[in-house]
Amino acid sequence: MEVSNIPIFARLKKLAYSIVVAVILACLPHPALAQEALGSADNTKQLEVIQSVLDTKLEARTDLREQINTAPADEKTELESDLAELNREIDVLQESFQQVAVGSVDLSVFNDEVSTEFDWRDEVTQIMMPIVQNLKSLTEKPRKIENLKSKISASTIQSTVIENALLSINIQLSNVNENTTRTSLENLKKTWDDRDAEIKREIELATVQLENLQRGDVSFLEAVRNNFFNFVKGRGLTLLLAAIAALIIWFLTRLLSNLLSKRSKREDKDEYRTRQRLVHYSFKLVTFLLILIAVIVVFYVRGDVLLLGVAFLFAAAIILGLRNTIPKFLKESRVLLNLGAIRENERVTYNGLPYQVTSLNMYSVLRNPELTGVIRLPLEEIVNMVSRPAGKELWYPSSKGDYVVLESGRLMKIVDQTTELVELENLVGTKTTIPTTDFFNTTFDNLTRGERFSVVSVFGVGYKHQAISNTEVPTRIQQAVQAALFESETAEHVEHVAVELKEAGASSLDYWVCVTMNSESARSYNRILRSIQQSCIATCSNEGWDIPFPQLTVHRE
Repeated sequence: MEVSNIPIFARLKKLAYSIVVAVILACLPHPALAQEALGSADNTKQLEVIQSVLDTKLEARTDLREQINTAPADEKTELESDLAELNREIDVLQESFQQVAVGSVDLSVFNDEVSTEFDWRDEVTQIMMPIVQNLKSLTEKPRKIENLKSKISASTIQSTVIENALLSINIQLSNVNENTTRTSLENLKKTWDDRDAEIKREIELATVQLENLQRGDVSFLEAVRNNFFNFVKGRGLTLLLAAIAALIIWFLTRLLSNLLSKRSKREDKDEYRTRQRLVHYSFKLVTFLLILIAVIVVFYVRGDVLLLGVAFLFAAAIILGLRNTIPKFLKESRVLLNLGAIRENERVTYNGLPYQVTSLNMYSVLRNPELTGVIRLPLEEIVNMVSRPAGKELWYPSSKGDYVVLESGRLMKIVDQTTELVELENLVGTKTTIPTTDFFNTTFDNLTRGERFSVVSVFGVGYKHQAISNTEVPTRIQQAVQAALFESETAEHVEHVAVELKEAGASSLDYWVCVTMNSESARSYNRILRSIQQSCIATCSNEGWDIPFPQLTVHRE
């Protein structure tokens, strides 16, 4: 009979302990008052109270273990459950005692478990951890304060609900007379009392932590000043040393590059340019690698894990990027070294027009000597082009200031030629623009490009003068044309006049009149053409020669 009553006495004893804990925690001073005199008698009193409750719990745990050893098998399960609950309460009391004793010290840093197994993911995480921690530290304190406020608010709501539940249970206890029901209500009340004590303990602990965090706040200007001086003495100095190391390496490699790029008097110009490019780009690559290594070494020596992690991430990003771009990089490198399919000073066709490769670089320059402006192309577009030696080939069929005769017979002057448009002007000032590519593919006579040009005209004489058609007629016409030209303003530019019988036409004997002029008189092309016709007509009038016109003869049977 005594053995069967052991669990009941244990529960009653545990209930008494819980009530004592609840009363003691309710009587504890407000955390704000305790924080105003941290390390004073109030904190000491809190520690004494918690230690007293802890001692009581430890004694209860000892008694409960003795009861488990002597209890029958069917009751051990319930007693062990009570023991587990009592152990949890003891752990909470010990944590509360420790937190009040150390004040605002954050004890969560000791909760991490160290693993001895190697995992590359964990290693990468360790490298990234300083970066993430620095980012989190910017908002760590506001987040902690907000979490504590949320925890206090939620616990306060739970405490209110528990008080209402206990009030309802007490009302039921006052109205119940049956012993079994009363015992169940008392057990239920004991459970809610324990929950109430735990919630109040959590509120007390969270309030202490919140007060410690809020009390440690400093002004914004002071925080900025402290952070600035800490940066200058720590990470700022590390960055300055890394920058100095990078500048020293850059200066030394540039000096060595200039020494190796000096041209020998006997060296060919093209060979020198190729060697110069090879040295230039090689030293750029070596300089970048040496600077990266120097910066990492500085970060390592200074022990700045954050900057070291950023440097390794930067290097890893470069390696991953080069993995997919190395083939393209090699092809572009051949072009930059002037060893590819397209080379400097050679001729290449772009958009249907010939250009000279003036410069090969990240943005290469194409230029046509006859056109105003240049074409600037990125390296990825020019890398697939093929050039060839230019020789003495013409770059464009006309130049600025040239006079040309179009297929329509119009005489035009080239006012301007760009990479996009050609602007032409006739003798009265009317201007016409043609796309450069279209004009390049157009057939026309350029009167200025050569040393001389010829003006050809055809004139017909009647068949009645057939007897003198090969002797007197061409001679008289030639003398008349020469006389007219020698009396004009273009007399000094006349080089030769030729008149020959061209053919026997349908209604006349047609003569071919050709005047060869110096190219300086190209502007007078139309005037010379008119002068030829005028001279032929005047000759026919003076000699009484018939000038026929097309006739239609009708024969009747």
